[in-house]
Amino acid sequence: MTRPAALLAAASVLTLAGCSGQLPMTPDPRPGLAVSQQSERQVERFLPPAEAGDSEMEIVQGFLRAGEGFASDDDVSRTYLTDELASDWVPTSDVIVYDGGGGLTLTRTGEGEVSVEMLAVGRVNEQGRLTELAPRTTTVTFGLTRVDGEPRISAFPDDAGLWLSDTEFARAFRPTTISYLNPQRDLFVPELRWLPDSDGLPTAVTRAQLAPLPAHLEGAVRTGAQEGLRLATPAVPVDPSTLVATVNLRGATLAQDDTLAADLSSQLAHSLLGLTSVAGVEVQVAGQPLTLEGVEGAITGATQLPYAELEQSTDQVLLRVGEELTGVDPAQYALRDLPSTGEDRLPTVGLDWTGIAASADLEDLTAVSTDGSSFRRWRGEEVHTNAGIGDELTTPAVDGDEAFWLGGLQRSSQTPRIWVVDRADLDGVARPVETPWLADDDRVHGLSISPDGSRALVVLEQVDQDGQEEQGPHRLVLSGIVRDGQGRPVGLTEPAPVAAQLEDVTSARWSGAGEVLLVGQRATDAGPHPFRLPLGGWLEPLGELPGLVDAVPVPGATGVDVVARTRDGGVYVPEGQSGWQPVRNADQVVVPGG
Repeated sequence: MTRPAALLAAASVLTLAGCSGQLPMTPDPRPGLAVSQQSERQVERFLPPAEAGDSEMEIVQGFLRAGEGFASDDDVSRTYLTDELASDWVPTSDVIVYDGGGGLTLTRTGEGEVSVEMLAVGRVNEQGRLTELAPRTTTVTFGLTRVDGEPRISAFPDDAGLWLSDTEFARAFRPTTISYLNPQRDLFVPELRWLPDSDGLPTAVTRAQLAPLPAHLEGAVRTGAQEGLRLATPAVPVDPSTLVATVNLRGATLAQDDTLAADLSSQLAHSLLGLTSVAGVEVQVAGQPLTLEGVEGAITGATQLPYAELEQSTDQVLLRVGEELTGVDPAQYALRDLPSTGEDRLPTVGLDWTGIAASADLEDLTAVSTDGSSFRRWRGEEVHTNAGIGDELTTPAVDGDEAFWLGGLQRSSQTPRIWVVDRADLDGVARPVETPWLADDDRVHGLSISPDGSRALVVLEQVDQDGQEEQGPHRLVLSGIVRDGQGRPVGLTEPAPVAAQLEDVTSARWSGAGEVLLVGQRATDAGPHPFRLPLGGWLEPLGELPGLVDAVPVPGATGVDVVARTRDGGVYVPEGQSGWQPVRNADQVVVPGG
């Protein structure tokens, strides 16, 4: 289509409208149709290259529209760029995801310059890690130059990659699990990545698995991928008849180290078998098969691996009403009482104790005093109180069946600390763990330990210089747990932020090895809401519940259920897609081991 010459000299604005062809035919700007109104099928498949006679506006619009096909064999995105930029451009270096419902607004701001305004909602870095953003308006400026008389994009922000709508992103990228190893238990530790959904996905997964550990997991998890280890071939081929992926490596001494070989083979097989295009994995070093003990040929199933995914199930939940604890059946919609015998009687907890936590076997119960100055434990008929740990103690967190964790203030210095109390001794001493990243004005508001014991969620708030609490938000961070040779926690790694798009996070609990249940608030929310968050994924609202103060995950045989509690003591369970049904009343809901 030839554009009127007058349009080339005029400043104009239009809204990117998929493939609608609703472009201005006069110098007067006018909007096209919103992306959400276009046929997704047509947009998905019709990605035309740059054509002779395209204007600067059409070139930028076409480039953005063609971005979805960057990983395909007939990628046309680079036809909109100068040869130099097309050669240097790495599409996955920095991917911006924007709200497709609002579309893009293009403005010709000068000769050889077009600005694009969008509502950014997410960002993916070159390692495939997604950061969801609080929706914010972002402007990107494209520079254009003439190549053989035709405009082509010659410049955009350094290290920029793709700009995709949320629907385009969902088609072009696939959430993929990378597998690390728990140093103390034969378990996989998952991390979610977003990788291009193309024939090259097995190669992308393999390269991600061979990369160094994320900083927040160094020392907390293990990997068989060693420095200098790389693919011996440009890609990981998958046999079209058997669907066996062959990973040929070089630069490693795996053949001489059975433990490293088993570790890496397990990691690669577990991650690659998660793809629908792969039914088997063969790992080689310099062309020679690297075999697992007891496995002949390709690895075709998870049961062949010496590591497994974490499995959880809870058959009892405790409700606290006043001083009494009652066991209820989480499998029953109404949380009915479990039959009780004299032998399984739960202790009475005085009203001056709060924040109850229980070991998975219910042999140990803990709580903190309402003034946050003491920690108490119950084991059968025995009771022990520790009044010397610190101040502003948090609700205890359970680390498997091994220990209890507490956050608070060191009494002498009034600086933030995190402690661990070993479960073995009822009167065990609280040991501080190394947390050099905690600032003096940080306050630990809550803790939750991953069910495999490798990571900790920490809810933090800040105080002013006088030590008085601000009315500002709480934030959530994820840290790896560093342990000594006996498996005892000794420190928490420099953390990574979690759910930074929430303005406030008041509660965070692990609902699985790679998933978190949050209570928090977005900028548009009138109060706290419950959310499910796959770590590294998109936040999933669970429906508004007025007066919400807490939500706890309850793992079961068929998945993870949620039990919520409101300010007036109401206990609720989900109903339908986003509703809540009141079932009981309680002062606290306690999930053993959680």
